[in-house]
Amino acid sequence: GIYYGPWLYLMIIGGAWFTGLSVFYLVQRYRASKDPQSRNRVVYLLIGVSLLAVFSARIAFPAFSRYPVEHLGHLSNALLISYAISGYKPLDVKLAIRKGLAHSSLVVFIATSYLLMLSGLHYFVQSWTSPITIAAIIGMAFPMVVLFNPLLQIVQRTIDKVFYGAAYDYRQMVLNFSRTTSTVLDLDKLAEEMLKPLPKAMNATQASLLLPSNGDFTLQFGKRLIEGQQVMPMNLSKNSPIISWLAGEHEPLSRELIDVAPEFRGLCEMERNFIESAKIELLLPVKSDGKLVGILALSRKRSGGFYSSDDIDLLTKLGDEAAVAIENAQLYAQAKDRAHIDELTGLLNHGYFHDRLDEEIARCSRFGDIFSLLFLDLDLFKAYNDVYGHLAGDDILKEIARYIADSIRGIDIAFRYGGDEFTVILPQAPLDDAYNIAERIRKRVESEMDSKGVALTCSMGVASWPTDGVMREEIIQAADAALYHSKQAGRNRISLAYETTPPQAPEMGVEGNGEQEVLSTIHALAATVDAKDPYTYGHSKKACQYATEIAEALDYSEERIATIRAAALLHDIGKIRVSDRLLAKRGPLRDDDWDPIYAHPKLGVAILKHVKSLSGCLAAIQYHHERWDGGGYPAGLEGENIPLDARILTVADAYDAMTSSRPYRDGRLTHQQAVDELKHNAGTQFDPELVRVFVALWEPLDSKKAGGGLSRLTRKSQRQRLNHSASVKAEGLVDAKPPLVH
Repeated sequence: GIYYGPWLYLMIIGGAWFTGLSVFYLVQRYRASKDPQSRNRVVYLLIGVSLLAVFSARIAFPAFSRYPVEHLGHLSNALLISYAISGYKPLDVKLAIRKGLAHSSLVVFIATSYLLMLSGLHYFVQSWTSPITIAAIIGMAFPMVVLFNPLLQIVQRTIDKVFYGAAYDYRQMVLNFSRTTSTVLDLDKLAEEMLKPLPKAMNATQASLLLPSNGDFTLQFGKRLIEGQQVMPMNLSKNSPIISWLAGEHEPLSRELIDVAPEFRGLCEMERNFIESAKIELLLPVKSDGKLVGILALSRKRSGGFYSSDDIDLLTKLGDEAAVAIENAQLYAQAKDRAHIDELTGLLNHGYFHDRLDEEIARCSRFGDIFSLLFLDLDLFKAYNDVYGHLAGDDILKEIARYIADSIRGIDIAFRYGGDEFTVILPQAPLDDAYNIAERIRKRVESEMDSKGVALTCSMGVASWPTDGVMREEIIQAADAALYHSKQAGRNRISLAYETTPPQAPEMGVEGNGEQEVLSTIHALAATVDAKDPYTYGHSKKACQYATEIAEALDYSEERIATIRAAALLHDIGKIRVSDRLLAKRGPLRDDDWDPIYAHPKLGVAILKHVKSLSGCLAAIQYHHERWDGGGYPAGLEGENIPLDARILTVADAYDAMTSSRPYRDGRLTHQQAVDELKHNAGTQFDPELVRVFVALWEPLDSKKAGGGLSRLTRKSQRQRLNHSASVKAEGLVDAKPPLVH
């Protein structure tokens, strides 16, 4: 055996001290943590330390000294720690490697340099004890100690660049957040600076910022890792267990904890769906003086990995720095809001209504959402003022404002538009929901006024974006026209914009820069529709390419080619009202599922009809789902009664749909299978002449695959021959006038 002598007692005391201290800190960590996974890590480490202590204690008992049982303790401890690292990740291995590599490489470099300098000194002085040697040793050591930290930062930065690669610069942008935003008071700019680098810095598919809105926390800003993809919405109610947890903790909340912790069993299904659809992995509280002012939400990493302790430290630092800036921006916004408050009713005023409506249009364009607009006017209020006086009238207006505020949802925004007229913006409210809210207000006003013996009622008009208008002026005019219709129809009622005939929109003056603004909004909507469904992402651009090829083969003019290109890019814009669930539904659609599908061509025309430069596109958009045999929709047109542009778009649309993945079928068709389908349905679903033209366009490419190798010039020559052979047919088609769009 090994004889330790008096060192045995020192080893026992040291081991006991280390074990006791480790157990103490682990127990403290266990008690402080509410995370089941964190507690599991601590339990495994406690068991490992205990096994190590028990098996190592055999050195205190000579009778057991001949049995090497301490090796079992070491092995058990190592296995437990390895399992904890792989299963519960108590140690960020990459972080340990980065830090260890930086320190060890610098220590080796400094030690080697120091020894080389000492060797050189000894070579010349030949003595270690001379005053010169001692002074030189101390003199050389001092600058190395002083330079250690600056050199360590340089080495660490170099190693970090190697480890993080392209993400390094974005992580530095996150670290420098407070420096770049110290004087920013605009919440939009602040959120942009905060979120812009995060997806690339964390390799996260989405980074989002949820801010308070009427007590709830709503996703108001978001960034995707892949530009152009739709930001997934999210809303957490003020009574959500997630909000309660984040308000009481300073640590991030992981998806795993939400799934297993008992306090989250009461989480409502809608909020679970929000978390699932956005693939949220981490929720970080953003607090200022202990008050929850925001929530930073990180979605799943593209690589599928977990958020390391280094990531969490960086996010926590960002949250701490952003908290004060966000609160300042919110206070600044509140001060601005006070300037937007109507003093009499306490509602927001007319001036702010236009700004807020523009913001809602921009938000819905960005996220592919919808909203409704409600206009309310008191019936015979002037007569009431004349009889009872303006002070009594003011009291009535205050009461009406309170009834409106009590009847709307938390996310709705009410305004006093002017005089006895009020308006409400209803985010995420389709027309049916908006009508129900309006009816709730109407009944409340009627019953309250009747109980007071006051002969006052209200009339209302409701319009929906983008169905009844895309731009601010259009949606206001639609709601106002619906309100006017309610007044004319007898008062104390609600009218929907689509049921009325509003004044002619072309007189609104959507020209010049105004039309450019409309076009920008419309193209943003089209991009949103394209991005709504992952199965059809990029579909409009590909359909545009195929439709353009056919138009060129028919010798369309440049102007008509531009028209059909625009029609192809915008042909599915009406799907803005088709739910994501329906677009991604697997298997065949039910009968009631088809209603919004059948409606989307007409809705597309309704959105675009007031833009003069797009008037030539309307027929193609409205009729691109008609069939040659008359079995299509929305009008059941047949043969050459279907506008030529629509027939071209039908072929292009169908070919891309067949050669792309779709949720309602398995796999996609090959090019040849799709061509065979077009030929098979020529004369029933498709114009047979256009199918022949489209198929012929592919023949040079097919010959090239077979070894023919036709050039682009040869392809152009073939197009010219096609044009000549189909000239009579084509001329008749091009000159055909499309039916009127209603």
